[in-house]
Order: sequence, then structure tokens, then C-alpha cells
Amino acid sequence: QSTGRLDTWWWFGEGYYKEHGQKWPLEDQVPPEGYVFPKIEGLQVAMMCAVLLTVIRFTVEKLIAEPIGKWFGLTHKYSGTPAGPNAKLERLLQKSKRPTSEQVEVAAKDADMEVREAQVWIRRRQRELMPSKLNKFKESLWRFCFYTIAFGYGLHTLWGEDFFWNTMLCWVGFPEKIWAIKKSLYYYYVLEGSFYLSLMVSQFMDVKRKDFWEMFIHHIATLALIGGSYYGGCYRIGVIIMATHDISDVFLELAKLGIYLKKEWISNVSFACFAISWVVFRLIILPFRVIFSAVAEAHYVIGSWPVHPIYITFLLTLQVLHIYWFMYIVKVIVKIAAGSQVDKDDRSEDEGSSEEDE
Repeated sequence: QSTGRLDTWWWFGEGYYKEHGQKWPLEDQVPPEGYVFPKIEGLQVAMMCAVLLTVIRFTVEKLIAEPIGKWFGLTHKYSGTPAGPNAKLERLLQKSKRPTSEQVEVAAKDADMEVREAQVWIRRRQRELMPSKLNKFKESLWRFCFYTIAFGYGLHTLWGEDFFWNTMLCWVGFPEKIWAIKKSLYYYYVLEGSFYLSLMVSQFMDVKRKDFWEMFIHHIATLALIGGSYYGGCYRIGVIIMATHDISDVFLELAKLGIYLKKEWISNVSFACFAISWVVFRLIILPFRVIFSAVAEAHYVIGSWPVHPIYITFLLTLQVLHIYWFMYIVKVIVKIAAGSQVDKDDRSEDEGSSEEDE
């Protein structure tokens, strides 16, 4: 098979051929029973499902997660000493979320306050502006539910597939013999694709964290891999990549729920499972089994094709982000080993101290 042939098969499928005045090779062909051919309609379905998922999310958060959080004593209100009005210091915080010592000194003088008083007011006001634990709880409960369902469905779907246990089979017959995709795997693609499409939008409304832009890059790379592997006949390796990601997220969200509810045993056990699953699935299996298959086994079975390096680039982008986030995990482990209590997501924006200095 020629490199050019594989290139034309890989990218955008039917739309690519029609745009270039060529006949779609699968035209007039009917996929086997229980299978579908990848078409542009899949993207349209994913976009509609992304809107539906967003509606479901806010419904679940409002009608289920919020009552549960309130039952455990979580509220939207700030329980500490209120900062009180101060227009001049308020303007300082509008200019800079984390003002420097020099800026605080100038603002304190301008407000006719002692520097110490200004520092206390700023810390109180910063805490008032931070998202409530109830909002964080609602977000984490929704994500925990989704990741649990997605991982369960993915594992159930993949368990009986031979390529799940032998990644070399992900490439045998590529692309003609594996062009049709099982409906069960198609639904898995739609589920994951619609979720990450919804995250691309909701990320700007969710609780903002220090790794906001890293997460944004992660979503772009993930969507590129989901779309590219689906339309390019690489869906077998694609579903394995999705499955290796979801398991860690289940434990991460459960650990955060334990933190917000002050259930230390839940957060500790879940975080331990999260750290172990992160190392096993994202730092061992993904690079040394999955990415190795996408690079070496794919090249061995089908050779090279022009867009293959693009596919690998997105995979390596994800891997770099996994290593970067692993530093946060190590940071939390060091805190626990030192006897410190982990009472927040270490990636959360933390504008102020957790304790007031009177």
C-alpha cells in the first residue's frame, strides 16, 4: 500500500474525497450489521450530545448535587469575618489578584490604614471572592459520576476485544479492513467526544485553577486525537487511550469530594488509588505500551504515512502534561509524608492564606 493511499484514507474520510472530486471508496457499501462507517455526521452528533451533556450537568448539579452538599453542611456563604467595604483596597484587588508587598504598602497609606490592617482585609476579601466549597463539590460530584459511567462502559466494551489485549492488532488490516467501527465503540467515541467538547466551553465557567491553560491544551489535544483517530481508522488505539485516562479521574474526583466533605479516610484512600493509577496507566502503560504501539507497531505493520507524526505529536503532548501534573501529585505526597493535612485541590487558585491573622 502506498503512502499516498494511506494519507487519503486517513483524513476526514468521505468529505475529503468529495472535496477533491473523487469517489468515496465506501460509497454504495453497507457496513456489517452492528457497525458504522465514520462520517462527518459523527461530529454533528457529538456536538448535539455536548449541549445535552451540559444541560444534564447543570440539572444534576442543581437538583442532586446541591441538596446533597447542603445536607453535609456545605453552603455558598463565606463563614469567616467579613472584610467590609473599602473602595481603595477593592481597586487594588481588581488590578491584581495577588498584590505585592510594595503595592499593599502604597494602598494602605492611601487608605489611611496600617499595613497589617490592609493585609488582613485583603486576605478576608480574597477568601470571599473564592468559589464556595459547595460549588466545588457540585462540580466534582458531576465529574465523578461521568468518569465512573464512562470508564465502566469503556471497560465493559473493550474487555472482549482482542486488540485490547494485543495492541499489535490495532493496526492489522489498517485502514480498509478495520474502517467500519462497532456501534458500541462508536457510542464510546460520541460519549467521550461530547464530554470534552462541553469541557472546552464550561472550563471558562468552572472553578478556575492554576493549570487552566495546561488543561485547555489538554482538551485540544484530546479532541484532536478523538476526532483524528475516529475519522482516520485508528479508533482501536483511540479507545484504549480513552480508557487509560478515565480511571485516574474517577479517583481524583472522589478524593476531592472527600476533602470538601471533610471525610479524611475517603480523601486519603482515594488519593492513594489516584496516585497509583496515574503512575500505572499514564506514566507506564500509556507511554510504554500505547504510544509505543502507535509509533513502533504501527510503523512495523503499515509503514509510515504523512499525518502519522501529527498523531504522535498530540500523544506526546498529553504525555508531557501527565508528567507536569505528576509534580502536583508528588507535592501532595510530600505534604502528607510531612504530616500536613491536605484540605484543598493543590491546583486550585489560592489567593489567600487559609488562616486569618488578626
